[in-house]
Amino acid sequence: MTPEQFTEGIAYSEDNFQNDQAAHLKVDKVLIREKFDLDGKRILDFGCGMGGMSLWYATNWDCTVYGLDIDRHHIKVARHVQEKHGIGNVTFDKRNILDDPLGEDERFDYVFLNDVAEHIDYPILEAIFVQLEKGLAPGGQVFVTYPPWRSPYASHVTHAVKVPWCQFLPPKVLHRMIEKNNLPIVGEEESDLLQAYYGLNHLTHERLLKVVKAAGLRPVYRKSHCILNRLPGLGRANINFFPLDFLVTKEFLLLERASTPQVREDADLRQELSR
Repeated sequence: MTPEQFTEGIAYSEDNFQNDQAAHLKVDKVLIREKFDLDGKRILDFGCGMGGMSLWYATNWDCTVYGLDIDRHHIKVARHVQEKHGIGNVTFDKRNILDDPLGEDERFDYVFLNDVAEHIDYPILEAIFVQLEKGLAPGGQVFVTYPPWRSPYASHVTHAVKVPWCQFLPPKVLHRMIEKNNLPIVGEEESDLLQAYYGLNHLTHERLLKVVKAAGLRPVYRKSHCILNRLPGLGRANINFFPLDFLVTKEFLLLERASTPQVREDADLRQELSR
């Protein structure tokens, strides 16, 4: 990681931490504030990246946050930003939970995966969810957010190639476009846009449901954020059916252990979740 990349990473982390209008996390933060009271809770921010959301949780609630990531460059940035702002209720750790599983004393009320699941190959992703299920405290929940593969921005390179839905272009054409506009990114595991694109698993709601079911988890809430939600009267609409699912920019899924009795009264949590 170059000094310039380190500086870029700090700026990115601080924006995600301090700016509630940060474009790719704005909806996440609104929904998390609406759905969760994290006071007094133990939080696992899995795949915490450069720590922006971990620090956001820690400074908006009286909670304890454990941020994990497999990329040492990400953790270096996260720890620097934590120290710079003097935030004490966060711990950052470079850790692969498949090699170093969560211990008996590591149980969490909430596990958050913000824009993480789409970067992990399916067999590994299922094994990770198995470990996360084991790491839940009684009544604990897992909250997953990700851009579904049909999203206009799912390629993670739209900002560079300037073409929404570019993932559906002929592979050779898209490869040349990314290569022409390629940029270095902060990371050891993925260090440029080409690596970031080819590291995607083409995640969809249906594929994620199969993964979490195999891990002993079940969905209790789903929100599909769609471009059409910007229209008057459609702000809370769940628009995720074909062909309008191509306008979904972010999926949000709340999970709990499949053995947990369903006693919720919230009407949102009783909706049909698995179209």
